[in-house]
Amino acid sequence: MKKELKSNFLWGGAISNVQAEGGILEGNRGENVYDQLQVVPEFGQTSQGNTNIASNHYFQFKEDIDLMKKMGFRAYRLSIEWSRIHPKGDEETPNEDGLKYYDEMINYLLKNNIEPIVSLVHFDMPAFLSKKYNGFLNPKVISFYLRHVEQVVTHFKNRVTYWITYNEINTAPFDNMSYLVAGSKRPSGMSKMQFFHDIFYNTERASSLAINRIRELSPKAKISGMITVNEVHAKRNNSLDRFAAHLKNEFNVTLFGDLMCKGYYSAFYTKFLDLNGIDYSNDDLSVNKIAAENMDFLSVSCYQTRVIESNVSPTDIKQINKIIFEVPDEPNPELGASHWGWTIDPIGFREELNQLYNQYKKPLFVVENGIGLQEGKTTEETINDYPRIEYHKKYIKNMMDAINLDGVDVLGYLIWSPIDILSSHKEMKKRYGFIYISPMQNKKMKRIPKKSFFWYQKLIKENGAIVYEK
Repeated sequence: MKKELKSNFLWGGAISNVQAEGGILEGNRGENVYDQLQVVPEFGQTSQGNTNIASNHYFQFKEDIDLMKKMGFRAYRLSIEWSRIHPKGDEETPNEDGLKYYDEMINYLLKNNIEPIVSLVHFDMPAFLSKKYNGFLNPKVISFYLRHVEQVVTHFKNRVTYWITYNEINTAPFDNMSYLVAGSKRPSGMSKMQFFHDIFYNTERASSLAINRIRELSPKAKISGMITVNEVHAKRNNSLDRFAAHLKNEFNVTLFGDLMCKGYYSAFYTKFLDLNGIDYSNDDLSVNKIAAENMDFLSVSCYQTRVIESNVSPTDIKQINKIIFEVPDEPNPELGASHWGWTIDPIGFREELNQLYNQYKKPLFVVENGIGLQEGKTTEETINDYPRIEYHKKYIKNMMDAINLDGVDVLGYLIWSPIDILSSHKEMKKRYGFIYISPMQNKKMKRIPKKSFFWYQKLIKENGAIVYEK
């Protein structure tokens, strides 16, 4: 069996700049939803747990890129912070200081022969748009987003080929993620079902309009939407659990993939809307259909699988709603998990890649995958991150098996993350990085490569073949 990948396979890494940069007072940057997010970290706030410092990437990005070059990166996914380019979000012209900053970053990537993969929104909606309009719940925000996209793409189109319109768009309509991902909070008196649909429709419409506009501005660009895939399985071998898992997967992934890659609502979803009394007669999906043709590949993040146990009989719409929105899924007790309860399921990852590729017939790009570890109390313990190596070895092997044995077309694999960055809960206890970030001293944060750094360096050099070594 072939144990290597095509020579142009895009090995690299990914971050969300809002979780790494710091420097929130620099360059006329505006406040964003991540800055305002109120969370209680599971292990308590740390000295690094604020967006003003983060990983100090704003001031040390060249040092970080030098280390990525040393690791052998062929590609690097970054996000151009919306609130650095349009501090309030409704400005008619971009902030030149923000453009100059990303000019320097992208030019330095290209100088080091690293392909930039640019996300156009990733936890960074300007706080003003959230406060005034309630984010994407208000369709007016679509026009502000589209202007941001047009101005960023126009500025960088001669240097950036790969664009991702919207990070993990399928998390946006759910209450626990809607503020961070869409800048929206469900108003009092609005049902979960109505809120879900309004955010779903507006964010997908925004992404589709962006895809179509990028195609006009840059005909040779490679354009993608993005979903996160955490497949849910039946906990028990019975019909109720299997159907509950089906409903979860339909609402967590399939609805979004269908609209993004095919340009239509499924029969299941239109029936769901009808039974919940939600009017969709004015939904215009023509832009989604065009975007489905304009989209070159599907970006995915795949961190875990889940299981569900349900004793709810799906015999009417109230029961179906209960399964979708109230019955929780959970880690698989038969598989290993991270400290945070994220199931480690490499075979499940392979299955997810197969399902997505066979369903949508578009090349896939794994633009995010990694494991958060509560690493040692000493620097030495932190650097010896063997569980991270073992995790990526298994996941990459299963990705390669999906390619070489199953016929799945995968463009690349980006680790989350090259450096330690703030988690989505704004703290540093949950570390994903292949490079350790030390606490701030003398206005700098020391970068120390972990064991995984050198393992990934060898893996890229051998184009993945080392995952088959015993």
